[in-house]
Amino acid sequence: MKNSNFYQKHRKFFLSATSFLLLTIVAYAQKPTKTENPSDQWAIKWNASDEFNNSTPDWAKWIKTGNLPNTTAWKWDNQQNVKISDDGVAALTMRQNPNNASDSGTYFKSGILKSYNTFTYGYFEAKIKGAHIGEGVCPSFWLYSNFDYTVGEGQTVYSEIDIVELQQFDWYEGHQDDVRDIDLNLHAVVKQNGQGVWRRPKMHPDEQLNKWRAPWDPTQDFHIYGCEVNEQEIIWYIDGVEVARKPNTYWHRPMNVTLSLGLRKPFVEFYNNRNNAVNPESSAATREKLKDIPTTMYVDYVRVWEKSDTSVTPPSSSIGVIENNGFESGDLTHWDASSGASEVLRNNASSGQHAGYVNNSSIAQLVTLKANTTYKVTAKGKAANSGVSTFLGISESSSNTLIGNYEFYSTSYSTGEVSLTTGNSDTVYRIWYWSSGQGYCDDFTLEEVDGDASQPVAVTGVSLNKTTATIEKGNSTTLSANVSPQNATNKNVTWQVSNSQVLSVSNGQITALKAGNASVTVTTQDGNHVASCNITVTEVTGDGSGDDGSSNTEVPQSGQTISLKSSEGLFLTVNTGAQTAIQATQNNVNSKEQFVVVTEGNFIGLQSVSTNKYVTTASDNTIKCGASGVFNRQQFAFESNGSGGFYIKSKINGLYWKLDQNSSAKGISATASKNQASIFNWDVVGATNKQQTLKTSNDESLAADKINVYPNPYSSGELTIKLAKAYTGSIEFKNINGQDVLRLNVNNQNHINISNSELRLPRGLYFISLNIEGKTMVKKWLVN
Repeated sequence: MKNSNFYQKHRKFFLSATSFLLLTIVAYAQKPTKTENPSDQWAIKWNASDEFNNSTPDWAKWIKTGNLPNTTAWKWDNQQNVKISDDGVAALTMRQNPNNASDSGTYFKSGILKSYNTFTYGYFEAKIKGAHIGEGVCPSFWLYSNFDYTVGEGQTVYSEIDIVELQQFDWYEGHQDDVRDIDLNLHAVVKQNGQGVWRRPKMHPDEQLNKWRAPWDPTQDFHIYGCEVNEQEIIWYIDGVEVARKPNTYWHRPMNVTLSLGLRKPFVEFYNNRNNAVNPESSAATREKLKDIPTTMYVDYVRVWEKSDTSVTPPSSSIGVIENNGFESGDLTHWDASSGASEVLRNNASSGQHAGYVNNSSIAQLVTLKANTTYKVTAKGKAANSGVSTFLGISESSSNTLIGNYEFYSTSYSTGEVSLTTGNSDTVYRIWYWSSGQGYCDDFTLEEVDGDASQPVAVTGVSLNKTTATIEKGNSTTLSANVSPQNATNKNVTWQVSNSQVLSVSNGQITALKAGNASVTVTTQDGNHVASCNITVTEVTGDGSGDDGSSNTEVPQSGQTISLKSSEGLFLTVNTGAQTAIQATQNNVNSKEQFVVVTEGNFIGLQSVSTNKYVTTASDNTIKCGASGVFNRQQFAFESNGSGGFYIKSKINGLYWKLDQNSSAKGISATASKNQASIFNWDVVGATNKQQTLKTSNDESLAADKINVYPNPYSSGELTIKLAKAYTGSIEFKNINGQDVLRLNVNNQNHINISNSELRLPRGLYFISLNIEGKTMVKKWLVN
């Protein structure tokens, strides 16, 4: 039987099963960020939910043309103005008509996503970043119905719920809103005396108007905007915090889910109960704002849930039973299916007449297992083609914690097995099957096996994710401990370092203090099992390369600046003249051949020193360098080939980089299986020329051991800069383009704390320059 211990398998699993984890988080374990009743059960509705992971909008969900809102101040053009970026983000753009041409009295066109499907009640959530222009447009997430004048007296003709409207710069009660003022309002048309009468928020503020002032600028980052609509109330949430609540008086009509970018003043004037177009060339105010057009709002995801009538326990009344285990019902009865292709087929069965089929998707069943019991789950599985990853797995349902998994490699049926021992109470688990491509499954079994689960499960060993590492003084790395078995009762560990002058350790976070060698040891509380990692701390050097110039055999570390070389001996470069393609064409290393390493969990991101952009797997699977952040498309895994080289795998599709050796451009694409992949080497190249420009003219520097910056890498919280003694001077933060992003004065201080609110910086490499007593010290600092 193949070892199914998750922690021994986790690296392979995360490389091959990223898509499954994404779908599991979204389709199964993902719940609304915040709702009124935490015990409510919600079912996600994929017919109006979108993660925007395809290269184009899913026009099967969203209306592309026709039946869009009838606007009088601009027109809709989704072909031109709705795009999906390589980051997996929907971009809705407002553009001025070419040459300011009038189109039925309008001068702009924009993008909109309106669902085909309608919902009356549910939870609606989107992660949105506003448009950079500030005043002039309104990024909106809203629900609205059609008009039905056949309703009875006092009934609702039209209902509209504005989950969020950003950047309206509204004038209300003698106050001019600014970019941080957010509107969350209700609109309705109600039949009175046989006529439809508008009810606007300012006419009925107690029932329909909400304003909320954000402590941040919504144009600078993504935030989560949610709304629960039930029969009694409408409740608004921002980033999981309730911000408003109104009684549900008129909002009981089926409504379309809509995201749109509309115009606001000075490009419109509101009268006759509507926004009216303004010729943008007609006044100095509008002409000045045109410099910021086109402008774009961004949507990371939109998710829609309805309350589920089913409980989290499986339909079966029996504990420990997998229903429809061989799919002989002819359908997916008792099984849930994620987005993607999942069905039951009358072919490819291991036994009987039917088999389960998944294609870049998963199926799962919730099963209650009794306490203090050891179970074994088995299933038949196979891939349709070689190179396709298929997995059987078990996860704890409420937390989505992975218990174990088994990978099938063959295109013929084989048996996979995963075991687990339950805790002290009956618990619901998810038994699932996932495939990155076409895969088949059949004949699931679940049985109790021998084992006294009521007794504590002893620890049998521990291992670390690294056994050796080399880091520069002042930098950090993280060690993670894998305690075996996975279901051990006491998995607590302690950390020790052999030389506290060289290294410090806190819960696996290693900080390099002084050049030298030291080992970090982790010891289990149960059984005193140990594992160690030998770490070499190097001085900060000008070029950071090894003495012998040889290639590295370890995975790049966060904060390092590296070069990548093909097996032909040519360095990978960013070709800014070829749509930022990554190509293996250069004999020497300059700024376009240097990349800063940013870690994302078990994956690596690469930021160009030359362009400040991130390497990405484009929608056509070519490798480029034009992304503005690190998402799934910008994450990669380095896998050793055992001979000093590395395969590089893209997280987004699970495929390896392949160099086009037949083309003079020497482009790279993520299209290969491992046995067809190209081999690459990497080397540390250290500080770039841009760092050298941070030196003072007298070229004097403070000693490196007189300053400590932590945490480094940084993700959140307070940053501390500690000096050997009190100094007076200044601290400058610069990005890798040499631009100042923050400056602070130091007045007879040796301990400087900088709050998180002052450090709202995008991820990437920065240089902290301390200018003290006519001398300068430059430290590299990484924001993850």
